[in-house]
Amino acid sequence: MTTVLQPSPLSRSTTQTTAKGADSAMPAYAIEQKGDVTFLQPSSGKFFVALDNRCGRWQMFDGNASEAQKAEIATSLKESPTPVPPESDEFLEVVIFITDRCNLGCVYCKYADLTQVSDVRGTDVGNICRTLGELIDGKRRIAITFQGGEPLLMHREIDQICAFLTGSFPEIEFSFALQSNGTLLHDAILETLKQYDITVGITIDGPASRHDLARPFKNGEGSFTTITSNLERLQKSNVRCGVLSVIRDPDELMALFRFNREKLGLNSFYLKPLEFADSGAESSEEFSAYYGKLADHQLELMRELIRIHTTPGKRVHEQMLKTLLGKMFTPSFYNDGCIRTPSCGSNERYKSINCDGSVQWCAHLKNQQDKAVKQASKDRYGFCANCPVSSICLSFCPAVIPGYRHGQPEACYLPLAKRFCAYRRQMMMGLFELMHENMQAVTACFMQG
Repeated sequence: MTTVLQPSPLSRSTTQTTAKGADSAMPAYAIEQKGDVTFLQPSSGKFFVALDNRCGRWQMFDGNASEAQKAEIATSLKESPTPVPPESDEFLEVVIFITDRCNLGCVYCKYADLTQVSDVRGTDVGNICRTLGELIDGKRRIAITFQGGEPLLMHREIDQICAFLTGSFPEIEFSFALQSNGTLLHDAILETLKQYDITVGITIDGPASRHDLARPFKNGEGSFTTITSNLERLQKSNVRCGVLSVIRDPDELMALFRFNREKLGLNSFYLKPLEFADSGAESSEEFSAYYGKLADHQLELMRELIRIHTTPGKRVHEQMLKTLLGKMFTPSFYNDGCIRTPSCGSNERYKSINCDGSVQWCAHLKNQQDKAVKQASKDRYGFCANCPVSSICLSFCPAVIPGYRHGQPEACYLPLAKRFCAYRRQMMMGLFELMHENMQAVTACFMQG
């Protein structure tokens, strides 16, 4: 079967208004599936990609693909041994939602008003430790990330959990991280961070004028000055730390990139778009606008990263795009998820624990039993089973798409999901275009970062 996908009118219009102009345009392309092999080719005919969907392995070739060439490639891929994905049963990543409470009132955060609610769940360190003990049995490497709410409100509890793990399981290699709003830092917290070598992610959403509107304290005062001061203290104390910036509007992506690099002097950060369900849009048109612009600007950013990597000077690492490239270069690691839905880590390599110690199969779909969630995934996201590019899909969890998160497969879900997939495929083809232009530079962005 052959399907030709054209850029939407909105995407073309958006591209015309970007600084890069035609550089960020996403071409029309064709997808042709022959058994386990998918052939992708832009309308320019400059190159084509042969994708082995059994394992995500792909090869790029110059020019147009003849039918004879496709048949030869398909036979070659079929006869070659399928790479064996690395064993994942010795590694586990656990996200601990250590508290629901937060001391900020961020405009886009579901936790913003929880400090005013009387029945917010408490943190049960004993239950968390018991759950961890069960989860990590037989593992050799464990990555623990503390999230919230604001996790540093529970810095004593974090210290207790880290002490329990490192003291009770000396045979296991632990790594610790936490994502913080960056407003809380004193000597006791700093000592815990240094003692357990905890990597800290701090959220800064651009310059003070923008950040303080989005991330104020509960009393309405801005948090920017406090956060940047604490970031500087962390850096001077040699605590490994990075910055996460939330993208509320895709048109802000390049400005946030420049601010983090030029004003904050950072060479490593994460530009995280808000999931569509949190963006306030409820119609297909708004959905398309959001992801169309996002794909355009992410490709614009990738071109800028390539330019930086090919000129002398400091390298820049941006986590979102590195993850996208990772899903294409090492799909067995990034896309080995629950029932093979794209880029979900909920198989046996990822778990989340609530502050009361209960374990979750999926951080997005809480308070559901494993079997029920898995069946819901199959029912609602079943069209992925026949997707010709699912093995290197750039998608994230379908739980963030309206109609999935809301608990019932509303009529809007499938059309929105398909629109989402169309834009992520365009992003994928844009990355292939960049690889064809300069594979060495793209590889350097991914490997060196």
